[in-house]
Amino acid sequence: MEKEEKKKLLEEKNIHLWFPGSPVSLCSMKLELDMNVGAIFAYAKFMNVQPAIIKSMVCDIICYDSLRNQVDVIHNCVYDGFDIERNKEFGTKVPFKIKSQQTRNVEFVLKSVTTVSGQKWENKDNKRFSTSLVQDSIFNVQADLHRQFIENCAKINADHTKLSMQPKFEKDYWLCACGTLNWSNEENCCVCGVPREWLKENVDKDVLQNQNDQHELEVEQIRARAAEQERLDKERQKEEFRKRKEMYQKQVKKSEHKKKYGKVLPVILILLVLGGGTYGGVVYGLPYVRYQMAMSEYEKGSYDSAKKEFEKLKDYLDSEDMVFKCTYTKAEDYAQSGNYKGAAEMFQSISTYMDADARYRQNMVKYADKLFDQAKYIDAINIYEEVGETGAPKYELSRSNIYKSAESDEKKQYFKSAYEKFYFLKDYKNSMDRANQCLYTVARLEYEKLDFKNAMEHYEQLRGYKDVDQIIAHYATLKKMISAAGSDGAPAVWNAEGVKCPKCGKDAEYVFEFRNNGTYKFGVKCQSEGNLVIREGRFKIENNVLYDAEYKDGQMKFKKLSDIKEVKDNVSDKEGKNICVTMTDPINAKNKGTIKLYGNVISDQTVSLG
Repeated sequence: MEKEEKKKLLEEKNIHLWFPGSPVSLCSMKLELDMNVGAIFAYAKFMNVQPAIIKSMVCDIICYDSLRNQVDVIHNCVYDGFDIERNKEFGTKVPFKIKSQQTRNVEFVLKSVTTVSGQKWENKDNKRFSTSLVQDSIFNVQADLHRQFIENCAKINADHTKLSMQPKFEKDYWLCACGTLNWSNEENCCVCGVPREWLKENVDKDVLQNQNDQHELEVEQIRARAAEQERLDKERQKEEFRKRKEMYQKQVKKSEHKKKYGKVLPVILILLVLGGGTYGGVVYGLPYVRYQMAMSEYEKGSYDSAKKEFEKLKDYLDSEDMVFKCTYTKAEDYAQSGNYKGAAEMFQSISTYMDADARYRQNMVKYADKLFDQAKYIDAINIYEEVGETGAPKYELSRSNIYKSAESDEKKQYFKSAYEKFYFLKDYKNSMDRANQCLYTVARLEYEKLDFKNAMEHYEQLRGYKDVDQIIAHYATLKKMISAAGSDGAPAVWNAEGVKCPKCGKDAEYVFEFRNNGTYKFGVKCQSEGNLVIREGRFKIENNVLYDAEYKDGQMKFKKLSDIKEVKDNVSDKEGKNICVTMTDPINAKNKGTIKLYGNVISDQTVSLG
């Protein structure tokens, strides 16, 4: 029976501390007594708060008793084998054994941090985690003014539900309303993208109060105008009803059916008019009346309703022209209210009417200008180019701003983001060269992290650039070995029969699994021993050599497992398989010969790598 796991929590702190310049923050600490082994273990959770990816970290742990007297110091506690991106937490499951049984409280002191690029940061001044990054709820601070903040968020398309914390602005850093730590030189939040200066202004109570007062004043003005318009509409409706009644009475008197129906028809018509039955009866017999009703709807601003009625009238008087005019006038109203996109779409739908096509382009340019003001430069550029307005003043400014943003991303080592922006600009300055360089760096970092799928895809995009063709040739065998691996984590499986079990020496079968994320598993199927996992870990294949990979001392180390002698395509000696790989045995060290692995390669080309 397995021994029951017994642990006692001695102390736990959920905190969020930092000190200026530190690449990591301290999120929580825990001290736990493992009664199974009779030892105390310390745990901590950290967060990467800098742009570079963290590979390893070193800390000292200062131990205190219950009276806060120092009883011990554990030096050089290493966190290793990580690939921690910005704003990602780590270290939670890494235990450090505490020697002194008197320990009831610990303090983690950061010593150094090493990034995947090899850069090392050191805490030379021995600073301690002391600056609290805990934020109050923004709703508690703003109270009744929070509604105004929500409206301001909508103006820049910011998700207010994610901006729930009261921001903080200091000399060395600033905390966004989304809870993210940003450096003092960052103008936009690295997570939600909200501009720092906008945030400063829109959490200022005086600013929010003024905006709120102005909003309430505008609402009152709108209500007053609406009430006045409603009064005018009622008076106009009364006058229209009076005129329609007179017109109906004249029509009845002139009707050719007067003799046939005698005095009945006038009574019916008057009843229909007075009783609201116009559309159900008289209107359908009198196009002029329907036309006047449609014009009334148009004059009231009910353009959709008016358009439907004019469409029913077809070629009566100028009804066909009015169908277009309803859309045209509604588009003008949209444009006047600032809804340039909606206006443009309407003008485009009637592009052959009057100057609608020109008005469509004008409103699209205004919409692009509006996107520019919201710092949505890529969307703005797409619209300028779509309508052929690349001479617009803000078009060049948009390209310039994207270029600067890409340069900033590249400097911060946000290479993927920088690549996307440079690539979007294409022929602007040297954007394509910068894009290729960024993608080259992305592919290199992915390959170093053994993220083979993405690395290969990006290298393929860069064929002909620098030494990319040579790099692709280096991993040609690797590409085939994992081609059948699934993006969902399913492995590419290779089998070798007629081999010996390394445990019992009997005939067995090897099963090799390779995954896109750089992990592998070597197993053996043996009749006497069953299914055995012999070796698993991370791997790479270069120049027909299979390596075992592991993180050690902050670096990736490689150990040779096997030489790949031959890769034979279109094999005919193994049914259901299309490739045979001949390699030295990476499982059984006593086997001095070679083994033959059979598998399937998913590819349009199966050129022998011999």
